[in-house]
Amino acid sequence: MAGLFMVSDQSKAISTEQSDRWESLDLIRGGALLGILVMNIQSFGLPAAAYMNPAAFGDLTGWNLYAWICSHIFFDSKFMAIFSMLFGAGIVLFTERAEQRGRSPLAMHVRRNLWLVLFGLLHAHLLWFGDILFSYGICALLIYPFRRLTPRSLIMWALFLILVGSAINVFAGLTFEHWPENDRIELEEEWQPATAEISEEVALLRGTFTSWQPFMSSGAFVVQTFIFWFFILWRTCGMMLLGMALFKSGILIAQGSRQAAKSMMLLGWSLGLALSAFGVWKNLEHGFSVDYSQFLGSQWNYWGSIATALGIMGTILLWNSSDVLPKWRRALCSLGRMAFTMYILQTILAIFIFRGEGFAQFAQLERWQLLVVVVAIWVFQLLLATAWMKRYQFGPLEW
Repeated sequence: MAGLFMVSDQSKAISTEQSDRWESLDLIRGGALLGILVMNIQSFGLPAAAYMNPAAFGDLTGWNLYAWICSHIFFDSKFMAIFSMLFGAGIVLFTERAEQRGRSPLAMHVRRNLWLVLFGLLHAHLLWFGDILFSYGICALLIYPFRRLTPRSLIMWALFLILVGSAINVFAGLTFEHWPENDRIELEEEWQPATAEISEEVALLRGTFTSWQPFMSSGAFVVQTFIFWFFILWRTCGMMLLGMALFKSGILIAQGSRQAAKSMMLLGWSLGLALSAFGVWKNLEHGFSVDYSQFLGSQWNYWGSIATALGIMGTILLWNSSDVLPKWRRALCSLGRMAFTMYILQTILAIFIFRGEGFAQFAQLERWQLLVVVVAIWVFQLLLATAWMKRYQFGPLEW
């Protein structure tokens, strides 16, 4: 199976080498898996509109406001960016290994990512429309020809693609008032649904599979068509190319200098947090209005999240070369080695917690309470991964 995180799947080919330089990839991947749950839990546990527009549902004061601010500044899009970079690194690693073994990297790459696309379609339409497997599979197929470029060329192409994604969003915002009236009204209603629509969604999601699956499938169709081609594609491909550049430069596999990792950490955190925090202030100032927050207001975090992602990776790389908290590091590495399994497990756990098959807590918990659920799942997954990896080399879905 082509794993969600391509590097994880490649670890099978190199596991016998037992080289510490690959541990950094597992460590980053494990940390990123925990990080994405902070945002995904909002999609699992709240009405769809509340993910982009925190004012669309529920209370947004006190601890709930603090929970949203913390999630937005430190987590929103940051760990997705990290996974995209790791996936790009995995493409280079996988194709290099295939070539060394005298096998066709193109045939293997296409086959694995077509399987990933299929798995993403099933995951999205049957379980949860927030799936990223489909997007990663398509983007991986598109960027394959770039893998032989130099790190400098990869960075230039990455910036170009990321800029295209940003430009599309900015242009849409600048021309919003000139959109056809029906299109404006439709977006406004999606941004701030009527109470009756939210109540209907809540009723569906608290039901069982036959009630919520059609809702998931319709959402997945929108995400995998319009949203993917206009928004997800550009940034995801760009981040994958950036990951290729970081891998080929040696930074991601402990061949770069500590100074490079330290620069990533300091510059990434300082620039990224400043941009995202400023974006929080501006969006609060605009009251999360669709004409601002959906477009220009999203750009602060669009760019800030990339810088913060690099800062997080730099921090983890420095941690990997230290003796600080070795038990935690080993636990995260175990999680990273079975990341595909754990990603799917997060969806299954969310279904059990929030939908009618389990406790039916959809739209029942406050934002700060959702973070408590996140921590509980973190602990469970770290313990499970540690126990599993003591007995097996790979996770169930990594075989």
